[in-house]
Amino acid sequence: MPAIRELATLAEMPDWVAEEPEKHLMPGLRERIEISGLSLDAVAVESDGALHIALSSTTQLSRREIRQSVWSILGGAVEMTTYVHETQANGKVTFDVVTGLPPSDGPFATHGHTMRIEVYQPA
Repeated sequence: MPAIRELATLAEMPDWVAEEPEKHLMPGLRERIEISGLSLDAVAVESDGALHIALSSTTQLSRREIRQSVWSILGGAVEMTTYVHETQANGKVTFDVVTGLPPSDGPFATHGHTMRIEVYQPA
């Protein structure tokens, strides 16, 4: 698919990941987290600029329910082109996200963000 190839090419560009991801992404994410049924446990910016978010549920959810909640949360921050890779291991479901704005999709300079969202549940 051309869109996936374009996103991969953009993500490999130097300085493509925008600075201050917490400032740019968290307002929209927080708004969506508040209505998701999940709780925000931690936020950190990794050395590579990725925004790392830890969420938790007070009740046991199915993987589908977790996915639905996280995709709703992502709607508060993702750009025009987005790739999400979901995995499950060690009691958590992880969503690795690459999202960006290609050069042809708006007045802003092309840029992107990377995120890792981890969802923890009670044992």
